[in-house]
Amino acid sequence: MKKIAILALGFIFSLAVSAQDQTPQQTGERGPKREGRQGDRPQMTPQLRAERLAKQLDLTADQKTQVQTLFEKQEANRQKKQGDVKKSREEMKAQFDEELKAQDEELLKIIGPEKMKKYQDARAERLKKMQERMSGGDNPRPQPQN
Repeated sequence: MKKIAILALGFIFSLAVSAQDQTPQQTGERGPKREGRQGDRPQMTPQLRAERLAKQLDLTADQKTQVQTLFEKQEANRQKKQGDVKKSREEMKAQFDEELKAQDEELLKIIGPEKMKKYQDARAERLKKMQERMSGGDNPRPQPQN
């Protein structure tokens, strides 16, 4: 009898351990999470958008074609604007670098090479500290004391 009880307990224990090893299904506020949400899912193509809308609104084939053409134009516009934003950022950075270089040349004339070296070292140190703060560096900002 003891052997059967020990075997039963061993069996139950192995079931409990194997049940814990399985990864639980992730759940959110709206129920189980589906794979491919947010950043993982690809952008819907104009064709898929048109098909979905056609099913939703019971569109004719002609209407569906016109809607798909409209969505394709919107997609092309979106792609162009996205490229413009990246281009604008690059242009702004290039302009900033040019202005900084011109400022440094003027400053060099005013303060001389020795002080300019000291100024550039201080600027590099400030930049390094700023990058550490932005990347969540090792030494967080000290809290003000009351």
